[in-house]
Amino acid sequence: MEYTKKQIKYNWEKDIIDFAYKLQYPFDENDKSHLAKSLSAIPEESSDKRNPLTSYSEATNYNATIGQEHDDYQYSYEEGYFKAFKLIIAGSGNDSESFLMPALFLARHYIELSLKDEITNVSIATGSKFSIGNKESHYLTELSNSFKKLLEENGLNVLQEKFFDIIESIDKLSPKSDEFRYTTDISGKYNLPIDFTDDKESPSVIDLIVLGQYLNYIYLHLYSLYFILEDNEESVLADTIFENPYVKGLLYGVAHSNISNVLNKSSENQISKKIKNCISSVISNNNLKIDSSDIKVDKSDGSYQVLLNDSVLFMIFENNKSWWLKTQPLLDE
Repeated sequence: MEYTKKQIKYNWEKDIIDFAYKLQYPFDENDKSHLAKSLSAIPEESSDKRNPLTSYSEATNYNATIGQEHDDYQYSYEEGYFKAFKLIIAGSGNDSESFLMPALFLARHYIELSLKDEITNVSIATGSKFSIGNKESHYLTELSNSFKKLLEENGLNVLQEKFFDIIESIDKLSPKSDEFRYTTDISGKYNLPIDFTDDKESPSVIDLIVLGQYLNYIYLHLYSLYFILEDNEESVLADTIFENPYVKGLLYGVAHSNISNVLNKSSENQISKKIKNCISSVISNNNLKIDSSDIKVDKSDGSYQVLLNDSVLFMIFENNKSWWLKTQPLLDE
C-alpha cells in the first residue's frame, strides 16, 4: 500500500486517539477507581510552572524520594529490580513473548548488582583485598566465580552448586546484557532469532514461571547475606566506619580509580601525597560529604594507611607493580 506523507500524518493523529484504550492496561475496562484513571491518563496541560514529574502529588504512596537519609541505596536498587521482576512475571500470562524482554533484563541486572554489592561487603568485612583499577566484569558467571572464590577463601561459603548453576544458565541466555534490551547489536545482527529455529544449541522457549523460581532462589540467598552484613542494626557493618555510605563510596571510588598508573610513576617519597590527591579528587568528583582535610595518609610497614579523623579506613599497598586496597577485618575467626 502506498501512502503520501499527508496520509501518514493524518493516520498517525487519528490512531493516537483510537489507541487510547490501550492505556487502560493492566486494569479492566470497567475499573473506575482513581488509580486506574490516573495510570490510564496522559499529562494534562497546566498553567502551573512546577514540573509535575518532580513535584509531590496527593497520592503520597507514589512519591518516590530521591536522596535517602544516610543510605547507600543498595537496598533500593536490589529490591527495586527484584520486585519489578516479580510484578512482570505475575502479569506475563497474557503476553509472555513481550514480557520476556524486561523480565530477563531485570533478572540479569538484579543478579549483577547483588553479586557486586556482596563482593564489596564481604571484602570489607573480611579484609580481603581489592585490585585498584580493576574493571568489574558484566558477565554473571565471572562474577559468581569471583564471589564463590571470595567466600571459600574466607570460610564463609554455604551456597550449593545449584546457586551457581542458575546464574550460569541465565548468563548463557544473555551473556552481554544487551540481548533482551535491543533488537539488534551494533553490527545490525538480530539479538534474537526472528523466526522459529531448529538450532539445538538455542532454546526455543523460556518458561517465565521457572525463571521466577530461579530468581527467588538467588534472591533468598543473597538477601540473607546482605541482611547479616549490612541491613539491620546488629549487622557486621553496623557501628563501624563503613556504616557511613560516604565512606563506602570513597573506598569504591579509590578502588576503581586510575591511581595505580600514577603511583607506579611516582618516587617513594611522593606516594603518600599522590594517594591523598586521589582521595581528594574522589571526594570532590562524587560530592561525598567528607572533609578532605580530615584525611591522612601514613606509611606503615610497606603499606599506606588512609585515616579519617584518626580512624583507619583502609590500607593501600603494592605487589608486583599492581596496587591493592584492603580494610581491617571486621570478623573474628
